[in-house]
Amino acid sequence: MNHVGLFACGLLSLAPIRAEAAQAGDTAPLAPAAADSAAQTKELRRVLHLDDGRTLRGKARLDAAAADGAVWEVWSDGEWRSVKASNVVRVEQESALLERSRSLLAKVGRAEHAQRVIAADWMLREGLVDEALRELEKVLEAEPDHVGARRLLAQPPIPLAAPGASSPDPRDLVRHAAVRPRVVQELALAALAKRDAAAVRSELEAALRHASPEMRAFAALGLRRLQPSELSAELINRSVLDANERVRAEAARALRDRGEEGVILPVVRALASSYPAVRENAAEALGAAGYAAAVEPLVARLAALSAQGGSSSGWRPPAAHITVGRQIAYVQDYDVEVAQFSSIGDPQVNVLHEASVLDVRVLGVYQSTVAVESRAVRGALRRLTKANPGDSNKAWLDWWERNRASWGGRMPQPPTATSAGPRTTGGA
Repeated sequence: MNHVGLFACGLLSLAPIRAEAAQAGDTAPLAPAAADSAAQTKELRRVLHLDDGRTLRGKARLDAAAADGAVWEVWSDGEWRSVKASNVVRVEQESALLERSRSLLAKVGRAEHAQRVIAADWMLREGLVDEALRELEKVLEAEPDHVGARRLLAQPPIPLAAPGASSPDPRDLVRHAAVRPRVVQELALAALAKRDAAAVRSELEAALRHASPEMRAFAALGLRRLQPSELSAELINRSVLDANERVRAEAARALRDRGEEGVILPVVRALASSYPAVRENAAEALGAAGYAAAVEPLVARLAALSAQGGSSSGWRPPAAHITVGRQIAYVQDYDVEVAQFSSIGDPQVNVLHEASVLDVRVLGVYQSTVAVESRAVRGALRRLTKANPGDSNKAWLDWWERNRASWGGRMPQPPTATSAGPRTTGGA
């Protein structure tokens, strides 16, 4: 499979690692007649590059005295399997390739995703598939929509396929991919893109209502990648109401990928929900969606939270007294009465109180809810505005007073009747 010009983007910062990767991969084809036959007959872990683009990796040895000509024998599934030497264009020792890959990765910083993708591209070309996929998984975990990683998986230099890709039923592919790492899911999406769009959408919408959070997360990813213009009310609801964080994140990215700010109206309305968890999820979804029109509603919600829980508002928590104890009755004295030459003792009964009186104020639940929701709203504002005035509501409200002219008056409008996709006017 030809794989030319994948990273021809003119980024000068990537030149050193690209040059080193190219130098490491420019190994001359190893013809059996030109190599040391004694060394090649040893059983070592090697990577064999075949003339059809595939690679074989494992314990291998050269049998130059075979009856049908020289063959490479590769240990697989408990037996030696033969490959004609004429079909092998290059042979590398696995240990040498692993050492080169470690050298490349040692120069890649944790946040240098583009360079990590280039290193992974070289690994794939050299047959280090597992190592390459692990590096790409790191990139996609940090940046799920990284263009370079997705392009490399869509156009790999060697054949790669997701589990279930050979099945004609898209349900098998969805079911297998949902529980796999992100790199496998990207391969599955590339295969689903070649299937019937209506059948794929029907299967993904069914998976969006599945009991498994992995199925729902993959369904949200597939819907936003394969058909971003078709945004269903169910997907909008999942951005706020789903119990799983990854599902909510993928659904919120679907709002972003739609590219029309009116789709966040149901999420904005969810900021006024009577349930604290729904309000927190709505704030996080608005931050992930990335629309500037969400800044003003978020600031309004932050002001309301400050009025509820701020010390300057005069609000005091409810208080009560609780008495925990017991009462003991006893005879304190007798009143003697004399009548008809007889005396009668009338007992005087008193009660002894033994108790503790506690002063109780409700603080924990209400105040912590305000603090958690305020933190979620501030995080969403930080993602949308790229500003960081501080970690307090007052700091953000002061920032809003200074920058209201730049962000105010941008309330989202409902999608137009001619725009693609359904009108999302229902509540979240």
